[in-house]
Amino acid sequence: MKKTIVLTIGLLFCVALAAGASARTYKIAVVPWAGFSPAEVAVAKGFFKEEGLDVRIFSFSNSLAERTAINKKLVDFGFNMIGTAVGWRLEGDPIVILAETGWSHGGDKIIVKEGFDTKTLVRKPVGVYLDQPPILYFLSRYLRENGLDLSGVRVIQMETDMLAQKFIQGLFNVIVSYDPDALKAEREGKGTVVATSATYEGSIPEGIMAREDNLSTIPEADLLKLFKGWIRAVSWIQAEGNWEGYSEILNRVTFKSDGPYSEEDLKGMTAAVKVHDAAFMLERNADSGGLSSYLSNLKVFLEKNDRLKTDFNPADIFHNQYVVYALQQYAPEN
Repeated sequence: MKKTIVLTIGLLFCVALAAGASARTYKIAVVPWAGFSPAEVAVAKGFFKEEGLDVRIFSFSNSLAERTAINKKLVDFGFNMIGTAVGWRLEGDPIVILAETGWSHGGDKIIVKEGFDTKTLVRKPVGVYLDQPPILYFLSRYLRENGLDLSGVRVIQMETDMLAQKFIQGLFNVIVSYDPDALKAEREGKGTVVATSATYEGSIPEGIMAREDNLSTIPEADLLKLFKGWIRAVSWIQAEGNWEGYSEILNRVTFKSDGPYSEEDLKGMTAAVKVHDAAFMLERNADSGGLSSYLSNLKVFLEKNDRLKTDFNPADIFHNQYVVYALQQYAPEN
């Protein structure tokens, strides 16, 4: 999937005045999620700065707000579910995927009302927090185990707080959500978690994306620095003895809008994701690697369920050469 891309130095928000100067502040969009916290760690610990990169992180309350910021070029990069990037692409956004960085591993939950038989779900509503390919693909794995397919149910999208409320009221017997609202649905709505993203490991990969036209303005050297800073942050997080410092960053930065959380809560949230170490990240992002297979499988799924709005070639939307080169050059030795 390696491609030849002509990269030119460009600035979105300002033009360097001094001759030869091309200082640029890169803006990265995230939603509050432990899987994207290495970017915030890389800023807090100075890893990006040490690589010669000026980076600011902007946290958005939901994917829609992040999408708007990306499309208006208010940010240069965004972290989200890989399948969401595919969905945006199919809806006309010129989005390309740069790397898979991890996956949800228990954070996304399928909750069923106590005593409800999923096999009777035909033509009944299923509530989801996002009507996009990654969540539908995840849900379909569970439906297949119960002799159903996606076309046999009515998918309704709502914010997680509303999903919990409607589940408690009995509008939905099955929802796809995540904590803390998923936990509320379980406790107050007599719900049972029947599957999570850990049940179908790797079914919801996550990573970094950008608009293709914006990517063309970014020097390749800066992309390599970006990935090197990320790799260093992941290595720091996973090293022994850094939990106290990491948890402080999680509460102060990642979850500043709804924290602080207890140590037990933070450990639960970080356990619900799997951030790839350098070796596995290389395996997943390599040509014909795990992410390539996921994208091909996702396309088949969308086509089979009549949700492939426009055709796409996985090789055209996955620009893996930058992360692969960075990992080969900079991956910490095991």
